[in-house]
Amino acid sequence: MAVAQIYSQRAEVDGAADRGRRVLPGGDFAAVAALARAISGASGACIRIAHDHGAQVAFFPPRADLTDLPAALLHGEAGAEAGAGGLHGWQFWAGFPLRAPTGAVLGLLGVMDDKPRALSQGMIRQLQMLADVLAGEVLLAEAAIAVSARRTLRLIEDVVEVDDGAASPVLRGLLRFACGETPNSTEAMALRIAGLAEARGGKLVLTPVAEGILAHQGYGTAPQEAAIAAPEPAPAPAPLADDGAAFSPMARLRIGEASYDMARSDQLEALGFRVTGTEADWHVLENGLEQGWPEIIAEVLRCTRDVVKDYVRMHMIHDRDAGLPEGEYRYDLYGMGWIVRGTPDHAEVSVNGTDWQVFDASAVGWDQPRDLSALAAMAGYPDIGARIGADVHEWCKRIAAGSEVTPIF
Repeated sequence: MAVAQIYSQRAEVDGAADRGRRVLPGGDFAAVAALARAISGASGACIRIAHDHGAQVAFFPPRADLTDLPAALLHGEAGAEAGAGGLHGWQFWAGFPLRAPTGAVLGLLGVMDDKPRALSQGMIRQLQMLADVLAGEVLLAEAAIAVSARRTLRLIEDVVEVDDGAASPVLRGLLRFACGETPNSTEAMALRIAGLAEARGGKLVLTPVAEGILAHQGYGTAPQEAAIAAPEPAPAPAPLADDGAAFSPMARLRIGEASYDMARSDQLEALGFRVTGTEADWHVLENGLEQGWPEIIAEVLRCTRDVVKDYVRMHMIHDRDAGLPEGEYRYDLYGMGWIVRGTPDHAEVSVNGTDWQVFDASAVGWDQPRDLSALAAMAGYPDIGARIGADVHEWCKRIAAGSEVTPIF
């Protein structure tokens, strides 16, 4: 049985579980492998990049009979048997870890031969330097991919401000994964409907199909899961005062990531709802089965979300040709115009040339300009809910069409 000569330190990847799939561009790395073979005099080389789903390995020259390296070689165990992992006939192996500046090991650069060899200290230093250069190339490629995804997403978001139909929520959600960001609730629901993601353990997890799409386009380092964005809280309706009314659960309603139990009270002749898994009071609804589920779900949306703000945020138009001073932005919604300026710490709105009015935007993040502008509209037009109420209601019914109602037996 052939015995491998082992050089350098432990080459197994440390901490790879917190990274997404890395793409190993064999063509790009062929020159590195050729240089490693020239330095060592070995007849073969390999580059192994690890990630949380396993590893990708490329052999130079190619080896169709191998998919990975023996574990003993990865652990740097002296006297490791190369043939145990399919490296039959090899009598020389040297592995050099690819280390990030943080010390984390990204993978390894290895050289092998079918006859015994010895490496001088100079060769070892050169091969480790080559491995360090390769590690930098891997990290640089990852950073470039993330920057590309982030710029593409920002471009799409800017275009969507002008044309809401310019990009689907599915595309925006996938790009957020590529950027390492968390898809919003609309994007998360769209990804699940498209079969590209699923909720698992409180997280949104990409399906293999979605992973394949991202990897094929070079976004192989994207995180495979993200925290589920919770719906924005809104004041809940007060339950009916009759605490003795008995409600019998009849169905479960899922709107995006939110889940509610639906129940009926024969005593009140009304429906009620509450968040699934809680023992909270039942919130009584005005609409019943005779009005139909679209009306019922639309009412639940109004009770649990600030639907007016959500509608304004989605449908308002940014007037980029307004010619305003730097830091001021004009928006329009059905002829209602307003100008907003400032930051979440101090935001102001002006309607139709009126004096600037300060409004509270402390709940908005610095990277949420459309949320800030939507709040500005609501501050500048206190009656905006009444003005666009019919449109908001029809919009809620369209959202209801994408919800899920499951009977409870």
